[in-house]
Amino acid sequence: MGDKDSLRQMVLSQIEKSFHPSQQRLRIIYYRPFRNLLPGTPLRRSELHLMSQIFNSLLHLKEENGEVEAELAHHWQMISEQHWRFYLRPAIYFHHGRELTIEDISTSLMRMKVCNPLYAHIEKITSPQPYVIDIYLTVPDKQFATLLGSPQAAILPQEWRTLANFSQHPIGTGAYQVMSNDQHKLQIKAFDRYFGLRALLDNIDIWVVPELKDKMVCSTLHLTDDDTHNNSLESRKEEGCYFLLYDSRSTQCQQPEIREWLSSVLTPVNMLAHCAPSYQRHWSPAYGLLLHWHHSKLIPPHTKPASLTKLTITLYKEHHEYSTIAELIKKILSDYDIELSIQVLDYEQWYYGDAKSDIWLATVNFYKPLEFSIFAALYELPLFHQCMGERYEDALALWRQKVLPLEEWCRQLTQNNWLFPLFHHLLELQGQRTIRGVKMNTFGWFDFKSAWFIPDLETPPLK
Repeated sequence: MGDKDSLRQMVLSQIEKSFHPSQQRLRIIYYRPFRNLLPGTPLRRSELHLMSQIFNSLLHLKEENGEVEAELAHHWQMISEQHWRFYLRPAIYFHHGRELTIEDISTSLMRMKVCNPLYAHIEKITSPQPYVIDIYLTVPDKQFATLLGSPQAAILPQEWRTLANFSQHPIGTGAYQVMSNDQHKLQIKAFDRYFGLRALLDNIDIWVVPELKDKMVCSTLHLTDDDTHNNSLESRKEEGCYFLLYDSRSTQCQQPEIREWLSSVLTPVNMLAHCAPSYQRHWSPAYGLLLHWHHSKLIPPHTKPASLTKLTITLYKEHHEYSTIAELIKKILSDYDIELSIQVLDYEQWYYGDAKSDIWLATVNFYKPLEFSIFAALYELPLFHQCMGERYEDALALWRQKVLPLEEWCRQLTQNNWLFPLFHHLLELQGQRTIRGVKMNTFGWFDFKSAWFIPDLETPPLK
């Protein structure tokens, strides 16, 4: 990170240190604001994580292994592959004081039926008696419990549309409630009526420093509670990668020879050779969607198609590495007398593939269980279907039955040169050694509920 000390001083000058003996406050420095925290809408990696702190779902996926565990429902059972029953905890409250009802759950999940194609098979939701919910499906689904534990399955108050600016100031039942959210700071506070174990950190302030993105060469989260030196707490390569999607709506990318030639010159190794050493340290070549997959074909150099003189690549705003990657591609293609136009969209427009383009720059972070989230993350992305030109309904049916040969399905996407992996990039947490309970998840964040600061006392180290 270039000019790290001066950037740090600039940040600290904006943050007034505060301390109260009975309060624990964590400050996080981030490079962009959080304008939308509404489940069921186009959400980026960090917003998906924040949703898990603000909202709850019927079930929950353990971050470390993806196992399904109880959340709003304390028990559940599959009556049949098209009929699931959930037994609800009593006395659960939303942040605005109202008790959770069965209608909140029913309206939230029926809303997802419209918002997300993975929930389109929900037929009806009934309640045979208080604190019991039955969900009926139109097709069998052995993945349904995992689906209801995924980040998008959050339960909202049924009156959410009438609540002021809900997408920016959401109200859930989670361990943290939103106190304020603007272009400068997101402030969340521990919810004292949370039905689970009360969070250890009382307040979390996420300060927005746009200048940070110009200094970043990897996805770094900066944690601070004082003005002491930041140390690297944890780093890992992501579960997922940056990749290119060739658009089947593009006349040029409909031609297999053009897609093949582009994949032969835009190899991860060639792109790394053209980028700065700092990126070479934090990016590694991707030959498949996962680190251990090697699906990309080795394509020998061959003559550029004569018709290929201009291309458009599309990316979304406020992503610190996208512009760097696009400029690398532009530089490489210019050596072959190809003019590359770089088109930058709002995230929502990019998410829906709502523009004319030849190539789309994309990234995806998978969560555990990977055999669930890899297909889910691609299938629920409208841009993916726009570029591929098909719905993959047969693959969806196999996936719901847990019999989809997932790696082979992903291999075909790559080897047909529709999806082209580029880089796996580094996720990093930086902060003081006084913070405990921080374990990075696949989104590059951590569960706020478990974090705490060790008191500054003359005591032996904790084991």
